[in-house]
Amino acid sequence: MIKLVYSKFRYSVDGIHETWLSEASFRQWFALVLLSDISALVFLTDGLRIMIIVGSGFLLLASELINTAVEAAVDLVTKEKHALAKKAKDAASATTLVTFMTLASSWLLALFYH
Repeated sequence: MIKLVYSKFRYSVDGIHETWLSEASFRQWFALVLLSDISALVFLTDGLRIMIIVGSGFLLLASELINTAVEAAVDLVTKEKHALAKKAKDAASATTLVTFMTLASSWLLALFYH
């Protein structure tokens, strides 16, 4: 059981590492999330608000990993322009946008809703 968990963990670390090396957008989102998390820890006092900001940041990074996976899978299948390939890539990209909107709206609520 421990061996299985370790191997799954290793695959995940490999995926994050490969994405970090090959995707500038992941590194950019990571920098934004790091800044967001540090700001939450410095400027917010409510633990729940901090947790929501930090959690939204993790979801943003997870959505960018999914976006990267979809793009890689589509590129593996076809290099041609195809409506379904565009649909898949655009939907994956939209996932990242929606998750970023979640982080941004969480900040707005944390700062202005009392």
